[in-house]
Amino acid sequence: MDIGTLESFVLFSELGSFAKVAEKRFRTNAAISAQMKRLEEEFEAQLFQREGRNVVLTQAGKDLLPFAQYMLDLNRQAKDRLLQSSKPLTLVVGTPSDYANDFLMVILNHVQEIVPDLSTKLIIRPTAELKTAWENSEIDIMLFSSESLISEASVIGKIRGVWVKAQGAQVSSNPWPIVLYDDSCLFNRHAIRGFKEAGIDYRLVSTSSDTNVIHHLLHKNRVIAAMGDVCLTSGLEQVTSPQLPSLPIVYLMVRVSERFSAIDQDNLAQAMLGILDDRIASYLTPRAGITQRAMT
Repeated sequence: MDIGTLESFVLFSELGSFAKVAEKRFRTNAAISAQMKRLEEEFEAQLFQREGRNVVLTQAGKDLLPFAQYMLDLNRQAKDRLLQSSKPLTLVVGTPSDYANDFLMVILNHVQEIVPDLSTKLIIRPTAELKTAWENSEIDIMLFSSESLISEASVIGKIRGVWVKAQGAQVSSNPWPIVLYDDSCLFNRHAIRGFKEAGIDYRLVSTSSDTNVIHHLLHKNRVIAAMGDVCLTSGLEQVTSPQLPSLPIVYLMVRVSERFSAIDQDNLAQAMLGILDDRIASYLTPRAGITQRAMT
């Protein structure tokens, strides 16, 4: 029996909605529905039924629930026992490339103070891949951005999307030559949709999930890019034009897995906010006014 499926089943009993389970577990509704169908097939029992517009547990589902909770408890106890062995712990930290500099160093320094002699493994991937790795319990700390608040994550602050170019570069607007992060990036999706909806000509020169590549393209070509304002570095400047699509403001957030319960998630978020220098702080909205662990 798959532990992930049991976790989704128990979450449904708490949340009462496949959609809410999917959101919390960074999965699609179809993926959660498929998990529950496999669970019914395994037990040869109907575990869910409709009551009006809602889906609820059947009596068989209610009977299964305490056993599912018990199995999850056993799984957690087994993991805890293994973590207490003499084998050194490895903390896996995942972050998109655009947050892999200052923020990443603060994470490492912060956790080393709490858990000395801890080895770390760094994973630099697009947000979509990080969420899949998190769902598969392959990451212990995840730094990511989101257009909406995630109830289980702690908010560091807000990041404003901006258009940028190399300082002093002359960029033609007919069509706009653009470089973007990969298509899982929120700024990418808003940029492309904005150009198409406004009927403005653009030429997609390249995409990349690597911030260094994006910056190299900006400095070596007469192009513009969409990125978070905290990623601006010397040699880049903002581009303002009524022709350019507006870009969203997103939340920068962090999650810490239960495997490292000694690391307080909110304190880690506050530590990352604290490292922002004057240049970055001028772009990042202060934490005040943002409710930690705000519910969606």
